[in-house]
Amino acid sequence: MTVLSDLLKALAAGQVPAQVPPDCEYKEEVGELIAYLAELAHYLRAMTEGDLAVPLARRGPLAGALKGLHANLRHLTWQTQQVAAGDFAQRVDFLGAFSTAFNSMVGALAQAREDLTNKNRELATAYEELKSAEAQLLQQEKMASIGQLAAGIAHEINNPMGFIQSNLGTLKNYGETLKTYFDATDQLAAQCPETVRVTLTQQRNDLDLEFLFEDLPTLISESVSGAKRVRDIVQALKSFSHVDEAEVQQINLNECIESTIATTENTLRAKATVVREYGELPAIECRPHLLSQLFLNLLLNAAHAIATQGEIRVTTRREGDFIIAAVSDTGCGIAPEIVGRIFEPFFTTKPVGQGTGLGLSVAYDIVKKHGGKIDVESTVGTGTTFTIRLPIKAVADQPISTS
Repeated sequence: MTVLSDLLKALAAGQVPAQVPPDCEYKEEVGELIAYLAELAHYLRAMTEGDLAVPLARRGPLAGALKGLHANLRHLTWQTQQVAAGDFAQRVDFLGAFSTAFNSMVGALAQAREDLTNKNRELATAYEELKSAEAQLLQQEKMASIGQLAAGIAHEINNPMGFIQSNLGTLKNYGETLKTYFDATDQLAAQCPETVRVTLTQQRNDLDLEFLFEDLPTLISESVSGAKRVRDIVQALKSFSHVDEAEVQQINLNECIESTIATTENTLRAKATVVREYGELPAIECRPHLLSQLFLNLLLNAAHAIATQGEIRVTTRREGDFIIAAVSDTGCGIAPEIVGRIFEPFFTTKPVGQGTGLGLSVAYDIVKKHGGKIDVESTVGTGTTFTIRLPIKAVADQPISTS
């Protein structure tokens, strides 16, 4: 019994021999016990090292308790992975104080994520407000400068053009008076001596009076037409320069676009043929000078996109309570990777010194102020279309402000 007694003491102290001594009583039973304890020790050691894949085939109360602990650890590992993936609904209820600590940690992580999300949302909102304020400031400064320039040009041109138009009317009357006079002299010349008639006829032919009286009305008519065109441009400039019009007005969008085209027709004509496809539109409530700025920017942008000679097409139509206006060009198009950035302030694809990057940013802001929407479709090498959707009635919850 001495060998068995010593062996049991060793087992109680946690010392599991590799084999049963040959002279030990109950050798077979003791060997089975040693094998059982060795397997449990290996299983427990694997769990301690984090290896939860080791199986345990033994049965019994102690083995069952270890298997239960093993199952809990595996489930806890899975729950921890779920928390790491963002699932903060996981809770542990089988490990006593550890469960309380784990659940508290998960709750704190969930609260931290919510706080971080709210902060990011606040930062995003503040950034958008800053961008909007910056765009509004740039727009106000640009509108004020362009308005003052347009008003000055209109005033300087308007006065001399008044003289020119008046003088052309008087010149037309003078030409008709002279023609009447020379017709009368022709009748009197027929009663003069032959030598006088020959001299008068020769003088008339030398001065080419027939061509003069034929061409003079044409020249005056063309000059009157040109003066009328200048007058229309001046009127468009005066309309465009009304930067102090803070009140919402009702206008016909087709007339607004046509007025804007008139102010920049020379620039457009050098690059493209302007094709107009105007639909029948009701009056729209808007800030006329802002919409003039909007279409001026889009038209100039279309002209700049055309390298040599192309086409700019302007179309308008009504869709329910909205007016749809589109400006298309046959220019170079916009690369897909930068389409999403074209409305950013100061973003431009033009060489340094040839663009401020504000035109489309201002256009976007004007559309937004009117409660509308602007979309762009573009194909490199084919062209670009900007489509604007504006409400017919001014949006009550989005007041148009110039401040």
